[in-house]
Amino acid sequence: MIYKTIFLLLTFITFSFASFQEVKIGKIDNFYKDKISVEQLRTIIDEIENTFESQLNMNIFDYSQNGKPIDILFETTSKLEEKIQKKMERLNSKLEKIEELKILFPKMKDEMNNSQNSYNEQISILNKKVEELNEYVRNINKKANLSKDEYSKAQNYINIEKSKIDIESKKQKNLHRDLIKQFNSYNQKNFSFNNLVNDSNRISNEIESMNRNVKKIKGKTFGEENITIKTYYKDGKLIKEKTNSISMNKIEIYGFDNLKQLKVVLAHEIAHLVGIPHIEAKNALMNPILPKTQEEKLVLTAEDILNFKENF
Repeated sequence: MIYKTIFLLLTFITFSFASFQEVKIGKIDNFYKDKISVEQLRTIIDEIENTFESQLNMNIFDYSQNGKPIDILFETTSKLEEKIQKKMERLNSKLEKIEELKILFPKMKDEMNNSQNSYNEQISILNKKVEELNEYVRNINKKANLSKDEYSKAQNYINIEKSKIDIESKKQKNLHRDLIKQFNSYNQKNFSFNNLVNDSNRISNEIESMNRNVKKIKGKTFGEENITIKTYYKDGKLIKEKTNSISMNKIEIYGFDNLKQLKVVLAHEIAHLVGIPHIEAKNALMNPILPKTQEEKLVLTAEDILNFKENF
């Protein structure tokens, strides 16, 4: 008979970002004080590390006081429901702000485009006046033996045109300053929007996980993909740059029947922490429905080893 234990992974993670990780022992709830000690947990972590290294011929994680925490938690249903409600309130608040920004962004883009057009027009006006004055000066310089009166008139004309150019130049600088302010404001709001979206995704995933029956969830790995979009103008064109980064945070274990089961649950979640996804292979450690055979002896199947090599 196969013992079915469901493992959940944050769906926002992209496994192409798999990498070596360090772990440490975090919180151990008092509920488990008679079931597991810090020393026993450290021994289990070392055994998992030896299993991975011996079968994969590479080191994928180490124990470190600066590592990502492994928390062993106990939560009653009532406490969990309260947490879900609080997270729902936070999520709704962030979603409202996201919608407000979605409405605001098109208006800001129109304003920036109008400002950009005005700025470009002003540059054309300024360049035209400069070129006209330069052309006048070139023609004057071609003339020989200017009279004193002619020279005076030419100098006066040049000074007047320079004054006009200075006025147009100030307009151009003011327009440029206003345009930069609009760009900065847009990028700041865009940055806030990205953070709100990332936070909403994270909270939504947490709520989805918490809404499941806690007793069916033995462990969970927390991580998130952060997406940042930078917008700016270059050569009169709107440029968007998108960057992705992965941040792995921690492992939480919610329950275990014995230390052998804890060992398998933790091995599965550590594999997620370094970026290894689920596979639909019978008896595999990384099968989302964990088989009883893994509790009897923790071992990487051929499918597990291939999964590590393809993703790590």
